Amino acid sequence: MNLSLNSVRRALSALVGAAALVVMTGCAHQISMAPSAKPAAEPSAKINKTVAYVISPADMALEVKTPGGGGDKVKYQPYQDLDAALYQAFSAVFSDVSKVSSAADAKGVAYVITPTITTTSSSESMLTWPPTQFSVDLVCKVADGSGQAVTTVRAFGKGAATFDEFKSDFSLSARRASKEAVDKLVKSLSESPELRR
Repeated sequence: MNLSLNSVRRALSALVGAAALVVMTGCAHQISMAPSAKPAAEPSAKINKTVAYVISPADMALEVKTPGGGGDKVKYQPYQDLDAALYQAFSAVFSDVSKVSSAADAKGVAYVITPTITTTSSSESMLTWPPTQFSVDLVCKVADGSGQAVTTVRAFGKGAATFDEFKSDFSLSARRASKEAVDKLVKSLSESPELRR
């Protein structure tokens, strides 16, 4: 009987230890950064240039994990999530836009744009996992058709969401941050004197 009781205690101890590990490491919940609307405003006059923007297959497949609430993390694919929004942003500014997998694939264009996306997320909540704060930093390096640097344009967006808001959309803070960043990107590109030469 004692052996049986000791075995049960060891098994319970192992289960408690495993549960504690799961609680400490948390898990990663899938969200999307894709904004739910097109860029807010288009410039009054487009730049009459043909451009290609570069997102490599590796970037398209990239999955990022950042903090959520309750010790958990969130995971998402920045380049895949923002691909359509970037196309809409570039199309709002330039007369002709295409997407390529590498700069070498961009033929007969005035500009080649290579975006870099950096994100952060956080939450003060110990009970719910969706992030209450999210940020998106878009840095677009622009080169001419021969590969010479023209300019770098940056747009930064922040998004916040409270429990009452995100309980029906766990991605809300991320979508808001992306929308602000994309809107600012359109403005920064359209106002860049280097791109209107």
